[in-house]
Amino acid sequence: MSFPNKKTFSRKRSIITTITLWYSFFIFIILIAVVIASFFVSRTISETAGQRELQSQAIEMVEELDEDDDELEEFESFDDGIYYAIYDSSNQVLQGSFPHFFDAGLPFKPDKISDVTNNGRTFQYYDLAIANSNQWLRAIRVKNQMGEGLRTLLTSVIIVLPLVMFFVIVGGYLILKKSFQPIKKITATAQEITNKKDYSKRIAVSDKGDELTNLAQVINTMLASIDQSFKREKQFNNDVSHELRTPVTVILSESEYGKDYADTMEDAKESFNVIHRQSQLMKKMVEQILELTRAENKTQLTMETIDFSQFVNQFLEDSKRLFNEQSIFLDTQIEEGINLVGDPILLKRLIDNLISNAVKFTKDKIRVSLSQSENNIILSIKDNGQGIAKQELEKIWHRFYRIDSSRHTKGVGLGLSLVKEIATLHQAQVRVESELGHGSDFKVIFKTNR
Repeated sequence: MSFPNKKTFSRKRSIITTITLWYSFFIFIILIAVVIASFFVSRTISETAGQRELQSQAIEMVEELDEDDDELEEFESFDDGIYYAIYDSSNQVLQGSFPHFFDAGLPFKPDKISDVTNNGRTFQYYDLAIANSNQWLRAIRVKNQMGEGLRTLLTSVIIVLPLVMFFVIVGGYLILKKSFQPIKKITATAQEITNKKDYSKRIAVSDKGDELTNLAQVINTMLASIDQSFKREKQFNNDVSHELRTPVTVILSESEYGKDYADTMEDAKESFNVIHRQSQLMKKMVEQILELTRAENKTQLTMETIDFSQFVNQFLEDSKRLFNEQSIFLDTQIEEGINLVGDPILLKRLIDNLISNAVKFTKDKIRVSLSQSENNIILSIKDNGQGIAKQELEKIWHRFYRIDSSRHTKGVGLGLSLVKEIATLHQAQVRVESELGHGSDFKVIFKTNR
């Protein structure tokens, strides 16, 4: 596992910077959209308010003129952004004022707000007849004139928007940087583990319970698994080296003796017999090591539904010669019609190793039983040998472990390890019940509802 160096990181944009740029961009777009929407909404509200003001002021002015004819002499032609003009019945201006570029000769349109554009400027005007006379009033406002409130709003936005973006970018960057501190710690720890090859080291886990905490826990679990694998592999290599050292030493010694010191054919044959026995032991050990390695590395099983009752019976039938040659009485109690989903090759190896183990240590009898309950299928292989001490029961499943009393004469200590591995691949359990002087009962318990 390799990590990029600091120069590589310097040439690449960090995640923090990338996230900051992206969310800043989207926030900027959102703020601009809000400003634009606010502008048009405010302008619409301003225009609506301006139309209402134009209409209400025109009505108020007409009422004043209607109440007192002297008001015509005190008539104000401009008030609060609205221009007023009085026309006679022939559409001639009697009095008033107009904004620049407004066409004073537009026809009379009673009780209606109208728009007109001239020289790039848009005007609104409202015409009302003056009661008890042949005159009428026209009120005019510049439509595209921005209101004071709207100008203040836009000015404020122009000033505040850069400040808001500055605080959003800086504040967001600092928050992200702080949030990513655990990732930096995880990276630093992983880098240290890689450099020092120390897989016993773990990442510090906080009690926050967030996603980074879960990530650290998962990585720690992975490191624990890797650490166990390395330790197991190291122990395995040490065990293999230790177990092979003895037969290799014996073979070298005997071959050297036969080459340099054997004077007769009998001496040479004796050396050859020793070499042959040790070679057979090494061959058996290598074969079981390869089988165990294949079983451990097998991720996919060739699963089939097999008649397990017939499967076990057939194996025992094929092994009759072995039992007869060693004068072993075989007692079988096999229930018929028991089906099991499993890998036939591995299951055969499992049964073979358990039978071979029983043959090595039994006195003269082996009982093989197969039964099925509601949830389990139980395969039991029991011998009447010397049994196993309680303190040894858990150790017998370890690689190369052999009980001292039989260490130099029987087996290489890998058969039961392979049995346990095959059972694990089939999600089954292995158990042993044993008592010194009363034999051992090895059981493999398969689940029927797998």
